[in-house]
Amino acid sequence: MNDSSSTLPSILILSDSHGRNLEANIITPHYRVKTHSISGLQWINRYDNTLCLFSLIQQDQFSSLICSSTYVLFLLGTNSLRIMSATEVINQVDEILQFLYSRYHHLITRKIIITTCLPCLKPTKRFSSTFLLKKNIDDYNALLLSLSIKLNFLYLDLNITHDWLSHDMMHVHYNYRLDFSNIIFNFLNALHLDDDIYENNKHRSASAIKRRNKQRNLKLKEIQKSYTISRDVSPLWSYAYLKTFLKYHTIQYASLSIMKNNILNLRFNNLYHLQFADHALPTNTFDCEHFSRWIDQNP
Repeated sequence: MNDSSSTLPSILILSDSHGRNLEANIITPHYRVKTHSISGLQWINRYDNTLCLFSLIQQDQFSSLICSSTYVLFLLGTNSLRIMSATEVINQVDEILQFLYSRYHHLITRKIIITTCLPCLKPTKRFSSTFLLKKNIDDYNALLLSLSIKLNFLYLDLNITHDWLSHDMMHVHYNYRLDFSNIIFNFLNALHLDDDIYENNKHRSASAIKRRNKQRNLKLKEIQKSYTISRDVSPLWSYAYLKTFLKYHTIQYASLSIMKNNILNLRFNNLYHLQFADHALPTNTFDCEHFSRWIDQNP
């Protein structure tokens, strides 16, 4: 690598076999990219450290690469989501990010990029139909968006359909390799990685951030439509009482509304929070009797 390229911002891509659609080393006028692709890689594999991302990033080789990289992009998920639930995998991602932020402080300022999981139509023992597997992947991608807001990393929506898959129903077909690569690099190009481009566009970048946040909020609202539970609610329960009650029971909801037919709708940002609330709030939680009991206990 020549001297001029060594001064460019660097991007490290850690990937499962999907990374083989990308060149191992790429140099553009604005950044350089190094891709490590490992077939079978999972976020956490408790039986094989060579296929465990969490183990690999703690090794000297990858630790050094992360230290010297401006951005780190993670392109994986399929191998984990074929054998584990979306919530299990998201908890692993959360654990890995907490580790990275504690050890590599330069990554805290939105220098980590995580892609959505590509579609996969190859069932497993855990997910015995394409419907169940697809739902698990969709749940993961929705949870990943919520996590990106919570932990401040960049969310790369690959937005790929199953039509792009090869005959094995897991990997991108050869005919779409270039299109797949373009999705990744169009995203990287939009980051304006070199200082000159950033300097020339810093005012526009502020508006770009605003647009991105608006798009993200719209996407979150769409997610919340899917993650909604309803309960009958007595007129005695005002919004103030409801919010106090939900806070007391650590219900992490996104928004709530009371409909004219005395139905309370609770919307959530992810499946985990919805399932917790659904279990914690029996169908009669907000009737008159429970209201009186709540007031007596919390005067």
